[in-house]
Amino acid sequence: MKKFVKGLSLALCSVFVAGATACAPQETIDETRLSKYTRDSYIMSVDGVELITGDNPYAIDDNGAQFRYDSRNHTKFMHDDVGGTDLGIPFYNSKNNTMYILYGDTYGTGRAQTPDGQDRGSNWRSSVMAISKDYKLSDGLTYDDWWRGGSDQAEAVIEGKHWDRADCVATGVEGTKIPQGAIEIDGNVYIYYESIRYFGAGGTWKVNYQGVIKSTDNCKTFERVHDLTWFPSTSKTDYFNYALYSAAEDWDEATYMGIETEADITPDILSEANAKIPNAEERVAPYFAQCYPVDGKDGYVYIFGRRSGRQNGIKVARVEYDKIEDFDSYEYFCGNRSNNPELPIWKKGIEGLKAINNDTTGFVLASGKNEPASNMSVMWNEYLGKWMLFYFRPTKLAATGGEYYPISIGFRLSDTVWGNYGEYHKVLEQDFFLPDGPDGDFVFRGYDYLEKGYAQFNGDDAASFNMGSKKVKFYAGFAHEKYQELGGRVFYFVLTLETVYNSFLMKVTLN
Repeated sequence: MKKFVKGLSLALCSVFVAGATACAPQETIDETRLSKYTRDSYIMSVDGVELITGDNPYAIDDNGAQFRYDSRNHTKFMHDDVGGTDLGIPFYNSKNNTMYILYGDTYGTGRAQTPDGQDRGSNWRSSVMAISKDYKLSDGLTYDDWWRGGSDQAEAVIEGKHWDRADCVATGVEGTKIPQGAIEIDGNVYIYYESIRYFGAGGTWKVNYQGVIKSTDNCKTFERVHDLTWFPSTSKTDYFNYALYSAAEDWDEATYMGIETEADITPDILSEANAKIPNAEERVAPYFAQCYPVDGKDGYVYIFGRRSGRQNGIKVARVEYDKIEDFDSYEYFCGNRSNNPELPIWKKGIEGLKAINNDTTGFVLASGKNEPASNMSVMWNEYLGKWMLFYFRPTKLAATGGEYYPISIGFRLSDTVWGNYGEYHKVLEQDFFLPDGPDGDFVFRGYDYLEKGYAQFNGDDAASFNMGSKKVKFYAGFAHEKYQELGGRVFYFVLTLETVYNSFLMKVTLN
């Protein structure tokens, strides 16, 4: 483990993304927070910073009085109409030195459940995007604006169809579209998203297809890259329907074809599906229903993929920078020769997809097995000299076998971007906001990072921050290389809160 020398923090300036020259202001570390209070040798402390989006009318001050605690971005009241939102995935555009943060299903007044079981509120948008040039996150994350698409509010970068769940289950159409990650290559921005048919129970949902939209003008406008389409279903009935719909420029112009059996797939239907998505019938890719891209810094973009829902493992593909829009140029990781991670086996195109579909072991975690992982991000950490896979770890269902472990967010490390990613390091365990922490403040109970077993919040308001029920669940966390300080010893991540359906900024300090 590297030893940090105090007094050098202001001089440290690491360039994490090719072409970026700006250096965020650095801060010193309070070394009195001794690592003996942690259970993980890599982590010194975990701190909450502040709410990023939404508002909280149930915060409690030190005297027990209730007060309203809004995010610094006042997203509900500043003509943004973002009262409740999903995820919070950062990506960087080097052409304009700007961070963008992708959110999923977004509402004006938070969520309200309808009789058909869907979470809805006012002004439902499938995917919105915040814009920020704030790289000093110790005091919070400030948003400069939202992608507005010519309107006066935060608009969907790519909108979902918003059909009722019952219709989605019955006909195979679309409920929503959710972003999974994005990357800028040579001035072009690519956002990878999933078209979701419907949500099920227990962290499950059905994905129609994985698609990509592209911007050539610094995220002012976007267009679909039709060739970058993966179909997760192995059912011909499903993927032909999805091909037809995903190829349509406007879902309202697409006619549901009524395919119920393989016999219904006529030459005309096949031709329509292949018109914009070549060889649609061969793009069966269950392990790439949800994709997160990252620059491997070796001439390749690496795509981390997983099945629909949360209860499955991660596989990886890669593509050369200048071929990112060519589906047939994607190569799929099929394990290592002689178990040597420096000798990876890559297979290209449709044949590569067939190979990984038949492989039950080629996962990027150290076990090589199908261990559940969800809502992931990947970044290079210079301080550790490792690639970091940061993700939400759901409880392993009994049906999947293996040991039980509690819900948490954490990371694994690897010498190579494709893995294998080693031991799991837990950052936060799902145990909510609780009272009676150090000095009587409300705290976020994490993984025993301080002597009394709490990861304490920073700042006066944040230290007293709780959600009224004093128990808040999370379901995602996303890190990014640009949100690091002190050469990577400190990094920040966006925590997605389930109970209040908004995002919160967290800080991790490594030993």
